[in-house]
Amino acid sequence: MNRLILGFRTFWNVLTRGDFAARAERLFEPESTGPDLRVLAVLQRDGRLIDFLMEEIDGYSNDQIGAAVRDIHRRSRKALADYVTLEPVMTEAEDSPVTIPSGFDPATIRLTGNVNGSPPFHGTLKHHGWRVKAVQLPALPASGGDPRLLAPAEVEVS
Repeated sequence: MNRLILGFRTFWNVLTRGDFAARAERLFEPESTGPDLRVLAVLQRDGRLIDFLMEEIDGYSNDQIGAAVRDIHRRSRKALADYVTLEPVMTEAEDSPVTIPSGFDPATIRLTGNVNGSPPFHGTLKHHGWRVKAVQLPALPASGGDPRLLAPAEVEVS
């Protein structure tokens, strides 16, 4: 009986409230079956990172690459900081001695070098790792339903 009442309430709200109708309409859209690529789309939109990575750079001088990298780095770093809060997996300084206790998560800490026996392991921190603490990604414009679209082609009309 509750579902019948919910159905009538939903029907009435869809008819009388445009904001509710817009939210309800999204329930009928197919769910994304692929990965959420908004981070890549933001890095492309704000920093042109994918353009740079896909560019063949062998023909450029180090000075030319350095100048391009500085700008791409600045814009991509800002875009990442605007939308994703990161934190280190391990807080110790890199190249400092660390002890990895038994029961550690191997997906969180990758052991390299001479790994024999069982924990605790003693070693040197080579990279502190990164973990996402929070994400506030923007809703990107609709892409005609293609969740794989990172950036539309741009055409300047003359």
